[in-house]
Order: sequence, then C-alpha cells, then structure tokens
Amino acid sequence: MTKPNIILSEQDLHRLETMLENQSKLSETMIRLEDELARAEVVEPQAIASNIVTMHSRVLLTIAPSTEAVEVTLVYPHEFKGEKGQVNVIAPIGAAILGLAEGQTIEWPQPDGNTMKVTIEKVLFQPESEGDYL
Repeated sequence: MTKPNIILSEQDLHRLETMLENQSKLSETMIRLEDELARAEVVEPQAIASNIVTMHSRVLLTIAPSTEAVEVTLVYPHEFKGEKGQVNVIAPIGAAILGLAEGQTIEWPQPDGNTMKVTIEKVLFQPESEGDYL
C-alpha cells in the first residue's frame, strides 16, 4: 500500500527533529517517524489547511476493524501524562496520524508485528487554524 501524502508545519517539523536528535536511543516507531518527517510536504504554520493533523490537534479517528470513532489529542513526549485521549507522537498511533488530512487512511506497523489501519474521520481542533502558531 502506498503511503498517503502528509503535510507538516515548519514548526512541528523543527520541534520533532530536535526532540528525536536528543534521544539517546530511537525506538522502531521513532525511526519510522523520522522517515515520515523526511517525506512530508512542509509548509509555514499559517499555510497549513485546517483539516490536517498537527501537533496538539484534537482528532476523531477509527482504527480498523472497529468502526467506532475515538477522540485523541496529539502531544509531545514531555507533555504526555497518560490522560484519557492523549496520544504521544512517538507512540505508533501518534506517529501514524501526524500530517494526515481528514478522510485519509494509513497502515502503520505495531510493535507486536501486526499492522493497524487508521482513518482520520475529523479534525475537531487544530491550533494553527485558531491562529495559534506557538
């Protein structure tokens, strides 16, 4: 399966690259995240469409075979507190959804060797679309 196009803001790209560079050891998911960053289309934060998953976005997604949508918020590792709905960008699901648009589906390998199929149903909140570029 070909990977869907992904779009990142320059700011998210820079922060994620810095975060990854400061890790003493990269997990398989972190290495895949690096690959995703390398293939992403990068735009200025002000130019990113409101239907794209960026850092701190709140998203409705489904993970096949379930058809029930779950709401998640994408956060950086240092912000992850394990609260309901929080997804760490270095967790498989977090790395998978970053940069996707509403309606896109991606197949993403899990640590157990299985593949999960994730679909973005709706971007409920995105900081950039609210004028928050920090």
